[in-house]
Amino acid sequence: MTITVTAPSSKFTHPSAIQHVARTYTSDQYVLPSDEEERKRLHLQHRLLRHTFEDRLILAPVELVDGDAVLECGTGSGIWLLDAAQQITANVDMHGIDIESRLFPRSHPSNMSFSKASVTSLPSEWTSTFAFVHQRLLVAALQKPDWERAIGEMHRVLTPGGWVQLDEVGSWKAGPTTAFHQTLVQQLFRAKGLVLDCATYIPAMLEQAGFVNISVQERSIPLGKWAGNHGADGAANFIGVFRAMKTPILKAGGLGFVQSEAEFDTLLDKVEREWDQTKGAEIKFYIFSAQKASSSL
Repeated sequence: MTITVTAPSSKFTHPSAIQHVARTYTSDQYVLPSDEEERKRLHLQHRLLRHTFEDRLILAPVELVDGDAVLECGTGSGIWLLDAAQQITANVDMHGIDIESRLFPRSHPSNMSFSKASVTSLPSEWTSTFAFVHQRLLVAALQKPDWERAIGEMHRVLTPGGWVQLDEVGSWKAGPTTAFHQTLVQQLFRAKGLVLDCATYIPAMLEQAGFVNISVQERSIPLGKWAGNHGADGAANFIGVFRAMKTPILKAGGLGFVQSEAEFDTLLDKVEREWDQTKGAEIKFYIFSAQKASSSL
């Protein structure tokens, strides 16, 4: 299975960075920041997605029992693990990993732990350890080869019969300003080698890694005040995502779309207004579930 990632235009190969007030980022590859503002947005995002999926955090048909272990990759602030601990009735060990520890929770239950690690290279001693592995929204972090390695690593660390759940975003739509901005985001992801439409390829990558019983649940999240509180929360979260991409976009010279920080901010203001005024503005979201075959080693 081949994933095509278009190379950036030579016009933008050596851009001049645009001066701006920058936030703290984990690496040049990852296009979202790692700071207290991002922690707050991640918590809003968690509430939004929990509401979108009827308060369910685990959609995979996994039956956890006492003594099982749960892993979350790309845990960020750990908000999913902290909330999932309230829904899981079995006595399980829970562990979260991320390449950046800055956002790890300051306090957590005694059966929960966190460590710095990459989903593309999990500890060798974790083979066949976890009954359930969760990963959410690494679309802004993983390049094409990373996705294949990550899914392979998650398969390796699962116990035979264990389940993985991958939560990822899809396309979004509203009006012409949104379409213009979406093209900008696409250009940024191409320049970074990231796969914006990763949700299209996840089922095939899961199958290629050896997973079985692959399924997906899809939802549309409304964007804008026209859809009440849920739409307002959706807009607040995703406009926060796009505003957080300011530094990588401006460091790349605006990618031919904006010429200054003020122009970037104005564009996002217009996108937000368009969402509020466009009934039907929405973004797709997907939750993939897959099982490691019981006979897998």
